[in-house]
Amino acid sequence: MSSLKRISGVKGNGRNSMNGIGRRRKRIAAVLCLSLATAAVLAGGATGEPVRLGELEVSIDGSVTPKKLPKKTPAPISLTVTGSIKEKSGTHPPALKTLALEFSKYGHINTKGLPTCTTSQLQQTLTAQAKKVCGKALVGTGRVGANIALPEQAPFNASGPLLIFNGAPQGGKPVLIFHVHANVPAPTTFVTTAVISKGHGKYGTSTLVQIPTIVNGAGSLTSFTATIHRTYTYKGKKMSVLTATCPTGSLSAHGEFTFADGSVINGNVLRPCTPGK
Repeated sequence: MSSLKRISGVKGNGRNSMNGIGRRRKRIAAVLCLSLATAAVLAGGATGEPVRLGELEVSIDGSVTPKKLPKKTPAPISLTVTGSIKEKSGTHPPALKTLALEFSKYGHINTKGLPTCTTSQLQQTLTAQAKKVCGKALVGTGRVGANIALPEQAPFNASGPLLIFNGAPQGGKPVLIFHVHANVPAPTTFVTTAVISKGHGKYGTSTLVQIPTIVNGAGSLTSFTATIHRTYTYKGKKMSVLTATCPTGSLSAHGEFTFADGSVINGNVLRPCTPGK
């Protein structure tokens, strides 16, 4: 069975060539709909479907395990989110400024009773040090990649491990802290936070991640993968940071990428789940 993909978009003034004039601000709006029965899903694959408008290409993907979930009673899950950003021409892409994510109303996040960490504890720490200081608050791991374009030299790639910690709630809302340490072009630690808010409509939760400036603006995020999964015991009861139900046979997510040059790309992803009892 073939996949179903629908892309629509409106461009502004377009994208200038990299000739020193710079990029004009523009807005790209695109929607990517994935079918519930793509060949990749049937084969157990996890490849993302790209959104291509102009020279900018973004791929987003996500998966939840286990796929079989109760219809009504929330069960523990593991969530994996991946993404990539590139220019079709192979040139340095614009810097991502914010990443807004929304998840299905059938998914829930709970951090009650889970140890917390603070950004001040993580500043200027290596990956191993961050785990030692805030290991009890760790809820996820992954990896982040970037492309660095310094003056008078060819762009090059850099990457580092991603750690996700539980932060102290703000206004009763859960907070996640993201920690990345990279050694290229120089040892640097990035720490940023995201507040989890109540979503709207078919989305139950939403979050806005502020992407830190990379190498004084010379770096652009090009890839990320993050898996969130944590179970723990609170007051004698087994808890899970993420839970979900599957009453309809599918789970949905939405991502919005906002770039420094004014580009905005939106993507929707549907993934199948199997309703249990």
